[in-house]
Amino acid sequence: MEYELLFFTSASNEDRVETIKKELTEILESLGGKFLGDFHDIGKRKLAYPIKRDTHAFYSWARFTLDDEARSNIPEIGKRISLNDKVKRHIIVRADEIGKTASADVIETETEKIEADKVKSEISKPEVRTKPVEKGEKATLSELDEKLSEILDETPE
Repeated sequence: MEYELLFFTSASNEDRVETIKKELTEILESLGGKFLGDFHDIGKRKLAYPIKRDTHAFYSWARFTLDDEARSNIPEIGKRISLNDKVKRHIIVRADEIGKTASADVIETETEKIEADKVKSEISKPEVRTKPVEKGEKATLSELDEKLSEILDETPE
């Protein structure tokens, strides 16, 4: 069965990525994995949240296969990768769960779609207009309560 491994390491380890890839290759091959190609570098990206004070990381992925007998080694592969202190996070998924042929073009296309969705959502946000407040004009508590009641009555449920 075909699987995909995605990992990222600290941006400060960017010059050591080749060494990390060799270590991961040794782990996978020692447990019955066969690579379908080389690792593909996604590059340096900003993390969604800081991990051990790191705000950026270097991402890379590769596809590999495991025989039917070796499929039971996936937890062991994950455990050994987790023990590698240079790898911040990793994930192994079945390739058929991804739904598309993985390539750098697909990753770029997905990134473009996400950015386009962000732009659409920014454009479609309703514009909030506020009435300028004149100095010296203060509303009483009862006037505020009346206005709030009007607003709540107008709001569709």
